[in-house]
Amino acid sequence: MFRMSAIPPGKNPFEMDGPNVKGTLDIRMRVIKRVHINKIFEALLEGKQGGYPADIKLMWSMCNNYLNQTGNSNKAARALQKLEFLCVNELFMTAQARYADLLLPVTSAAERSDLTRPWPSGPYFTFMNRALEPLGECKSDLDIVSELAERLGIDGFNPHTEEEWLKMFVDLNPEYQQHIKDYDKFREDGIHRVKLDEPIIAFKEQIDDIENDPFPTPSGKIEIFSQRVADLNKPDTPPIPKYMPTPEDRNDPLFEKYPLQLLTPHPKNRVHSELYLVPWLREVDEHRAWINPVDAEPRGIKDGDELFVFNDRGKVAIKAWITERIIPGVVCIFEGAWYNPDKDGVDRGACANTLTKDAYSGGGAAVLNTSLVQIEKAN
Repeated sequence: MFRMSAIPPGKNPFEMDGPNVKGTLDIRMRVIKRVHINKIFEALLEGKQGGYPADIKLMWSMCNNYLNQTGNSNKAARALQKLEFLCVNELFMTAQARYADLLLPVTSAAERSDLTRPWPSGPYFTFMNRALEPLGECKSDLDIVSELAERLGIDGFNPHTEEEWLKMFVDLNPEYQQHIKDYDKFREDGIHRVKLDEPIIAFKEQIDDIENDPFPTPSGKIEIFSQRVADLNKPDTPPIPKYMPTPEDRNDPLFEKYPLQLLTPHPKNRVHSELYLVPWLREVDEHRAWINPVDAEPRGIKDGDELFVFNDRGKVAIKAWITERIIPGVVCIFEGAWYNPDKDGVDRGACANTLTKDAYSGGGAAVLNTSLVQIEKAN
């Protein structure tokens, strides 16, 4: 019987022969042994031949809808179809779940207990009590991995119940220990509000005593100029904040072919791709492409017309909203709508990431905020 104690402590063995990059800001070094989130599907397609650390045959995905929420959804779909096996834990038949070879029904938040905190932080703690027992054959992600571990012969992988884990998290976490003295009352109330003696002030510790509470920078101060970044000597990562041209802005030669910049902000009626299936929310704020009249008129586009928005990465079908709330030369499609290509490859769900790039900036951020596109009235 395999035991967890047989796994050596320390780093992932797969990364052991990689460079020690602690403290470095060089994103290219940090992805030698790991794959950037916006490149996971390119890694599936190209593997070792493309310079990635492995040829991936199997993928198990939980708690995400990556196909929909990373750049270049058409490439993502090709990658998932190339996999020999894809397993997905999911509550709904999402864009990504449709490509699964094995789809495991997972519990909703109402069918499990959990601890939650406001993002990024806030003066209260919350306890989500299970409202009903799991329906049908649904299991939590923890139960799924625990049962798989048992079948793989991993002894002692999960020795505790859900309730025992949650109590340990509260009892052993210093932040919880500081504020919560009665676990049972916390669980019964569902919320613990922290009484503040004074309002929260950002950087108060540094303001009060910068010598003993410095900022986590080499100088211990707020750095407008970063020597560490300067030492990297990378043109795309300047040591001071400054405007920099980006690929697929209006100065890109591609602008001749695709003369409109696409913005993909967060919508107000869903959380990324979550809540997309709620009909009332879709009715309140219909998924449309925002277009200025200056760009719509010469293309013969009227409010409510069916459009094609496209570039070399893909094409989406979406209705037009003609508005002066967006400047000429720019169109807007909110992110999170579910990718749904038809037999001709046109994304009828109008997922914004059908049109965005699967790339990342010099600092490591996914570049999903502006892409060049063209629009035309659908026939």
